[in-house]
Amino acid sequence: MIKTDLLHFEQLSKEQLYQVLQLRSDVFVLEQKSLYRDMDGQDAVAWHVLAYGDEDAVVGVLRILKDPKDKSCFKIGRVAVAKIARGQGIAVELMERAHGFIAKQDAAERIEISAQEHLQKFYNNHGYVTVSDEPYDDAGIPHVDMIRAA
Repeated sequence: MIKTDLLHFEQLSKEQLYQVLQLRSDVFVLEQKSLYRDMDGQDAVAWHVLAYGDEDAVVGVLRILKDPKDKSCFKIGRVAVAKIARGQGIAVELMERAHGFIAKQDAAERIEISAQEHLQKFYNNHGYVTVSDEPYDDAGIPHVDMIRAA
């Protein structure tokens, strides 16, 4: 079983926050060569799911946002797993933890994600359907919009 935490931003320790930002930078900026502003001001209002590896190092992350304009909608994003930790079910565990949390929220009806196009099958396996007509560019990487019931 993979150890995970679900924490609101103010509950993150400095070390956890540093590891979250470092992991996202390693995956999205360095590995995927995507130049974009990761620190977009949304982390402070988000719930964060962290997965831990050896010595409690953060090896997987995602964040959950509630749509401020639509209380029935939640958004999952910034899903990342360290290269050395892939293939161990960490992304599955992150998604299951997020879905469990969202299902308990009042008025939650749907979850939206902006998924990298090549990960559609992964998200399909978690109940998401693609709602974009065509892929679109997001920081140099093809993405699609997907949705599922909460």
